[in-house]
Amino acid sequence: MNEHATLNASVFSQLRQDILTGRLRPGERLRAETLRQRYDVGGSPVREALMRLETEGFVVLEENKGFRVADASVAHLQDLSRTRIEIEALALKWSIAKGGVDWESSIVASMHRLASVPKHLDAAGHEHNADWLRYHREFHAALVAACDSAVLLGIRNRLFDQAERYVALSITAGGEVRDDVAEHQALMEAVLSRDTELALALNRRHLERTTKKLLAALEAGANL
Repeated sequence: MNEHATLNASVFSQLRQDILTGRLRPGERLRAETLRQRYDVGGSPVREALMRLETEGFVVLEENKGFRVADASVAHLQDLSRTRIEIEALALKWSIAKGGVDWESSIVASMHRLASVPKHLDAAGHEHNADWLRYHREFHAALVAACDSAVLLGIRNRLFDQAERYVALSITAGGEVRDDVAEHQALMEAVLSRDTELALALNRRHLERTTKKLLAALEAGANL
């Protein structure tokens, strides 16, 4: 990869991460000059990053107004969650059918990492642990890694990113207290025992509980 391509990839990654983590808020205007100063780059990498993010659904281009961060809404979250549950179920089903010993080992290792760190950095639960978020992503990716479909995984990963943006935006939301380790442990055990029906049911329940919390935050007028 040449220097120009490396710079473009870096700006894209930084801008994407700022949107996913909520540092750039839903509806916020994305002015090229401001972004150039933010990432200390020229205009070309910023324009390319914005266009790529538009295709991923994280950025919206409005005529005569320019780019802005895509909105967060109850309707979008509901649509996203329904679709994600079905796609995750298909990818998980195929992985259970096709996965081998290496796949099983990666799931066990990712579960160990996930259980090794706290979800929040503060007692009030207002600040997510970046390591937990990364290990959480890796665990769920490991579950479906053996599905043997690059197309399906591409769709699945895009939906996961969209959902994670809502999670990051709702870190101060209340709701039920969950035993995250136990939920993921039970899901892992069902997958490794090749109990497809139970694994799919646990995965659906896991995603639906998260969605319920996020919807409650949105409907309560959380500052998203």
